[in-house]
Amino acid sequence: MGVFCFQRYWQRRLQGKKAKKNNIDFISIIPPLVVGPFITPTFPPSLITALSVITGNEAHYCIIKQGQYVHLDDLCEAHIFLYEHPKAEGRFICSSHHAIIYDVAKMVRQKWPDYYVPTEFKGIDKELPIVSFSSKKLTDMGFEFKYTLEDMYQGAIETCRQKQLLPFSTRSTLDNGEDKETIPISTENYASGKENAPVANSTGQLTNGEI
Repeated sequence: MGVFCFQRYWQRRLQGKKAKKNNIDFISIIPPLVVGPFITPTFPPSLITALSVITGNEAHYCIIKQGQYVHLDDLCEAHIFLYEHPKAEGRFICSSHHAIIYDVAKMVRQKWPDYYVPTEFKGIDKELPIVSFSSKKLTDMGFEFKYTLEDMYQGAIETCRQKQLLPFSTRSTLDNGEDKETIPISTENYASGKENAPVANSTGQLTNGEI
């Protein structure tokens, strides 16, 4: 267990004990990677990770090699559902889907073929087992997830395009017919609030933010 996870675990346990001692109903919702449309002007940190198969941000591959996901709207609805439920208390995992990085990459290639997405990820086995976070406690309360993994990525990618954070295409063909990535994407520029970083228009040409 990493230091951050350990700290969060004990923090939530202490919060729960303190709430119980003071006769307070304590509800903690634990989400995995949150993916979907967003309102911020820059890349949310979760999308830097989720869209790394498109951006080529290799440092984030290890996070989604055995990933768990939830749509932003499902997470918000779960908060409302539990806070209004008279019997809700304690901690709830809110995770609707799980997939290894190769499954995510395959889905993105099929749904958005204009993006160059690797078929191999160095050091990551194609036969990785699925790691599932159980939301049984949440669904047993009556909550139902609405969105698919494809819905999550569609909302995220469409929003990124609208905000000029992603180009419409990142691939071309070499003379030998092999695909290659042609447009480098730096999500860090947007995540850090840097403006006027080069993006690409619908033809794949780099611009200074004009599409």
